[in-house]
Amino acid sequence: MLAHYQPTVLEDWVEAKYQSVGILTPADLTIDNIANAFHIKVILLPGAKEEALWDDSLAAIFLNADKPVLETREIFFHELCHPLLHHGDQLGMSSHQRLHQEEQAGHFQLYAALPFFMIRSLTLPQLEQDIIHLLATEFAVTHELARKRWEQIHRRNYSGEAHYQLVAEMRSRYKKSLPQDWSDETKALYERAIQRQQKHYRGMVIR
Repeated sequence: MLAHYQPTVLEDWVEAKYQSVGILTPADLTIDNIANAFHIKVILLPGAKEEALWDDSLAAIFLNADKPVLETREIFFHELCHPLLHHGDQLGMSSHQRLHQEEQAGHFQLYAALPFFMIRSLTLPQLEQDIIHLLATEFAVTHELARKRWEQIHRRNYSGEAHYQLVAEMRSRYKKSLPQDWSDETKALYERAIQRQQKHYRGMVIR
């Protein structure tokens, strides 16, 4: 079902980071387990401002104890991005830099809360609503976040499939001769056609 899905560089990084500390299944994705694995102190307080504080030697994530458990988990995965991936104090950054980090943390949240390498190991049902319910249950996230992640995966898989079909079609047009035997003009034409079609699908792929 997901044979043509293409992970991003950030997604591959998250997967490698998890695997390096033995986080391999949805059951491993608890706040305590992840915090211990990456030496991050989690502070759960009523009314706390939700944020991550970190430097080269210490990292802490503050969570609001008044919020529902699933929402708290999702905020944790968002804040987790900062001590693992970012350097420097956000207070000293420009608004553009802070916006970039927060946007990156939004993508990181999806990858960290619902890792594709774990999703790939599941037996997914046929109906989209059943898939979303399964993801929400398996990964202990809200249906809203599960839907967002599944829609992202579905779009990227569709884009990958479209690209695969495009390459197969273009190759079939030149199947009378091997690529190494093509003239420079034919090779250039082939490359331009591929690039032109890739631009059409590029808008469907997000980070």
